[in-house]
Amino acid sequence: MCIDVVSHSKIKVEENRKKVVFLNKERESYEVGRIDGCLVSEGVRADYFVSNKEKTVLIELKGINISHACEQLFAAIEHNNVKKNIKENVGFIVVCSRFPKASTTVQRAKTKAMNKYRAKFSVFCTRVELNISDC
Repeated sequence: MCIDVVSHSKIKVEENRKKVVFLNKERESYEVGRIDGCLVSEGVRADYFVSNKEKTVLIELKGINISHACEQLFAAIEHNNVKKNIKENVGFIVVCSRFPKASTTVQRAKTKAMNKYRAKFSVFCTRVELNISDC
């Protein structure tokens, strides 16, 4: 199944030592969707999305190629198989090995996310634990 419904206190997506954990103290239902290789098999695509009843966060777990990660996230949100699962409020997360803090690629992605989707675009190294509302 490409989309699982879970209500754990911590909603985790991880691969290759990169991890995002969404805190879910109320144990609400969340959808965890695998985009890469499940909802979308060909072309440029992100790894996952996680949604609660109000918001969807698209996630790319990446090594060091931040530019490609940005491309993957923006391609995924426009794909029909993903788009039909996206809530009105959206956010983007890249978890990577490392990235330059003053990266113009990240700044352009943040601007595009805000202007086109009214969304926050965040980049973290290795792992992050947060509330979905913070995205």
